[in-house]
Amino acid sequence: MPVESKSLTTDKIIVGFEETKWILRKLTGGPTDLDVITITGMPGSGKTTLAYKVYNDKSVSSHFDLRAWCTVDQEYDEKNMLNKIINQVNGSDSKLIENIDVADKLRKQLYGKRYLIVLDDVWDTTTWDELTRPFPEVEKGSRIILTTREKEVALHGKLYTAPLNLRLLRSEESWELLEKRAFGNEICPDELLDVGKEIAENCKGLPLVVDLIAGVIAGREKKKSVWLEVVNNLHSFIFKNEVEVMKVIEISYDHLPDHLKPCLLLFASNPKDNATIIYELKAVWFAEGFVEKMEMKSMEEVVMMYLCLTWSEVRSYVLKA
Repeated sequence: MPVESKSLTTDKIIVGFEETKWILRKLTGGPTDLDVITITGMPGSGKTTLAYKVYNDKSVSSHFDLRAWCTVDQEYDEKNMLNKIINQVNGSDSKLIENIDVADKLRKQLYGKRYLIVLDDVWDTTTWDELTRPFPEVEKGSRIILTTREKEVALHGKLYTAPLNLRLLRSEESWELLEKRAFGNEICPDELLDVGKEIAENCKGLPLVVDLIAGVIAGREKKKSVWLEVVNNLHSFIFKNEVEVMKVIEISYDHLPDHLKPCLLLFASNPKDNATIIYELKAVWFAEGFVEKMEMKSMEEVVMMYLCLTWSEVRSYVLKA
């Protein structure tokens, strides 16, 4: 079953090789009792990306009998979350039935199996306790991957393995990511090398920030004066918290064409971590008059073009960060 997507740019974001190997060892080896592998770090450090990478590793998928991925909203509904997990382990898409003990049903589904459950972006200890209540602690080598930005949650969920606090990117890794996003398989011209590395350095090692800034400069002229403008905007940023990261997202938004900005804002008004139904989005964009008729293209084609442009230029993390 495909996992819930939360701005996963696994082909773009650099995830530490050593961290990946460490988590894989903890998942497929270690105690036979249930264990929790916690990935913690500040917003934009790549927690979800790393969890996604190991979750889909062939050695992991073949090791566990059952796997499920659940992105946890701050205003989540416990029964709905547990039902999502049930559907994934069953390979079904059944609706939640009232007057049924979902926790007991999930416990029975998992009992006697070696399972892997990812609980992505857990915000508080109460949520952790509620969602893990049905997980049986049998000696089958089952694992839970917990991602959280809260150290209190990370320590609260610990069983045998100490939490992994994601490091920031090194300067050379930041530049490697920025160069790849801006130039693809080509090499950065010498005249842009110094200013490019200065931009990467000012991203303070956050993969999200590097990826967003690289997305901005990738769509602009490859001229030193243009890149220096980006440097000047970044100099005033100190990326210490989510507020500062949102400043970078604002730059990306500002560079969207004017006709796409209202489309994105309406798109972003949906609840956090909720799926967006494409045909419903189309209907609203039509009704609001956001989509203009283009010569030689149907309205359906124009909507899909708008959607692709909005997605590629600002990235879905604008909706999630």
